[in-house]
Amino acid sequence: MDMDSIVEKWFSTREQKITWSISVAFLLIFPLYFANIEVFLPDNFVKGGGEGATGTFEVSFKETDVATSESSEFLMDGEEYVFEFTFAEENINLGYVEITVSHGETDESGPNPVVQNQCDNAVGEMRMGNVEGWVRDGSTREGNSGSPDNCPTEYTMVIMLIENYTGETYQISSSVGAIEDLWSDNGNGRGEYRCQITLETRTGSAPGPGPSPVLNNNEEGEEVTVSWKVVGVEVQTSPVIEDVTVS
Repeated sequence: MDMDSIVEKWFSTREQKITWSISVAFLLIFPLYFANIEVFLPDNFVKGGGEGATGTFEVSFKETDVATSESSEFLMDGEEYVFEFTFAEENINLGYVEITVSHGETDESGPNPVVQNQCDNAVGEMRMGNVEGWVRDGSTREGNSGSPDNCPTEYTMVIMLIENYTGETYQISSSVGAIEDLWSDNGNGRGEYRCQITLETRTGSAPGPGPSPVLNNNEEGEEVTVSWKVVGVEVQTSPVIEDVTVS
């Protein structure tokens, strides 16, 4: 069968002509449609998949305690002691390290029943020279026990490891990869954390005028506890699809 016969057979009926016309139109329009597909998509549509997906996302954070530790030491008045904690694990995205210093008032006593106890002061300072990278803004490196009338007492110091991290949910138009890069610890937070505590004892006092009966108090020192908590952060992204109203 020659080519003329084949063409005559394919286009011999009205239905065959219509079918071929549709096929040719589709072959012409199909590449143009996919080359300009973004024009036909609604706002905030997510393109691609995985880290390359782009669009408007709701970004949230899942925090997990990836390491904890605690140690105690009895300190005398004026004594300095360094509590140490090391974290070196990789492949975890770290948000911050939380250090809690706590103690009670257990050794201020004497035969005088009117003597009022006063809470000792555990002055804390973080030594960060052996830690690989951390964020200065938002970090708390110093603390103290505060009021002498508030015992048992505790306070917290926080070392931030991601710039501008607050843990709050928000929305942004970006790519998943860019969002994850924005909230990466970039290797910060590995190394040896050192918390130096200096104890300042406060002796009790008797109400009313006159000298305080210091000799009635057995004020020697205090047991101080330092607790560590390393918090990992998982970045979670959910696409935001706005309702489309067709009038």
